[in-house]
Amino acid sequence: MRICFIGDSYVTGTGDETCQGWVGRLSATERQAGHDITPYNLGVRGQTSHDIALRWHAEALPRLAGRHDGGIVLSFGVNDCTSTAQGQPRVPHEACIATTRQILQHARPSWPVLVIGPPPVGRSCPDGRTRALSHAMADACAQVSVPFLSIWEPLLAHPTWCTEIARGDGAHPSGGGYAALARIIHDWPAWRKWMEPLP
Repeated sequence: MRICFIGDSYVTGTGDETCQGWVGRLSATERQAGHDITPYNLGVRGQTSHDIALRWHAEALPRLAGRHDGGIVLSFGVNDCTSTAQGQPRVPHEACIATTRQILQHARPSWPVLVIGPPPVGRSCPDGRTRALSHAMADACAQVSVPFLSIWEPLLAHPTWCTEIARGDGAHPSGGGYAALARIIHDWPAWRKWMEPLP
């Protein structure tokens, strides 16, 4: 199964000393369990929903075209919520949700899609915006029957995630945080369904 992981620096795994991030760790776990997956890490640091909307199709198409066993995992939103010099979010809340809907409407007819919500960083800004965005993204996904995983609450409560962010660059965890996120996604029923044997 070919899987395109499309998103921002959290998809890339920025801050992980092993350069695996959650995508590499999750993929390695599945391969060790006997699942023949080919992951494509298409994360780009600093990108917003608008940036991802401009590139996702061109990057997914050559990797998944003609495949009956491919899928797309989307994860973005924190960069939308970070502040400009004027104190406003880089992408307004409603614009991010509209862009999310647009991506899903174009992707869903061609490939299975999963969406993983934006994580917290342990500070009130952007965390307040990020939490609201996560809830709105969940609603947008439900409207088109795309599985959505909220990671905001479990990561905020996890002893490693925000602690490593505070010790690092203030935005990204190191390996322990990404390992925790990989476990959360690994146990997600929608992801486990993807790992079922093909008929």
